[in-house]
Amino acid sequence: MKTAVWIWIVRIISLCVLGPFAGSLMSSLRAVDGSTHATAFVSGSFMAGLFALIGVFFLAMVGGVVATKAVSLREGVLNTGLIVAWGAFGSGQVGEALRGSPESGSLVMLAVEGAAVLVLSVLALAMLTRAAGKSANRDDCVRLKSSAIEALRSNITINAMLVGVGLVVSMAVVWLQVQSDLSGQVVWGGFIGACGAGVIGGMVLKNHSLKHERSDEPELSLIPVIIGVLLGAVVGPIIAMVMPGNGKVLQALASGDAPGWMLMSSLAWAGGALIGTPIGYSWVESSVERQQGHVATA
Repeated sequence: MKTAVWIWIVRIISLCVLGPFAGSLMSSLRAVDGSTHATAFVSGSFMAGLFALIGVFFLAMVGGVVATKAVSLREGVLNTGLIVAWGAFGSGQVGEALRGSPESGSLVMLAVEGAAVLVLSVLALAMLTRAAGKSANRDDCVRLKSSAIEALRSNITINAMLVGVGLVVSMAVVWLQVQSDLSGQVVWGGFIGACGAGVIGGMVLKNHSLKHERSDEPELSLIPVIIGVLLGAVVGPIIAMVMPGNGKVLQALASGDAPGWMLMSSLAWAGGALIGTPIGYSWVESSVERQQGHVATA
């Protein structure tokens, strides 16, 4: 009962206090033409966008650390994602931002912004891991620590596959789901895409762990899948430079033929990765536990 109360307390803090502050930081940015359609790096001021982006993640880390200390590491990751998603809601529409800026430069800056968001997200995961300490082994899948790095080095092939799963599955789902650059659409698309990546990545993880249960083998982590989803914020703008190409981006936006991953903001990718990927993995965990329970009682 006490844990349930704390869960709602930290979520209310994230959704109703820290989240709106994060959204207001992003909505305060202005595009070159003075409109509100700006992302962190596709805006009238690079420094203002950088400070806003850092501010969003600072608020997200505060909320995440509080939730981690009060409840669990997974709850901390969830609350971090909720606050980042609020930042995505406050961010300008990517399509409108591209219309108001030079195409080639804006696509490059979107990719750079995606890389910055990826780094900040990984730093947030590292901070939450530190705040969690050694407790709650059930949360090991979202820990970013030395053993996770060991696992990455000792299982390069499987972890490269997990990164690929995170990237390909999330981009495919976003392509199917996101039809416009409205904030609700892109945040929802990022969440659903990350859930799909979490499910497929979770299946790969569980299948690998069942085949290679050895005490001396470092446990695989969900972190590569999360990184794969975050890479969508970098890969999407890069693909847009080639397909449909710099000269045809505005044409695709005007005709409504722009693929979903072109309309996604970097914060929408990050919010989805932090919220949806662990949720998708949890569904796989519950399914495996139920199957093992049926086998044990049979």
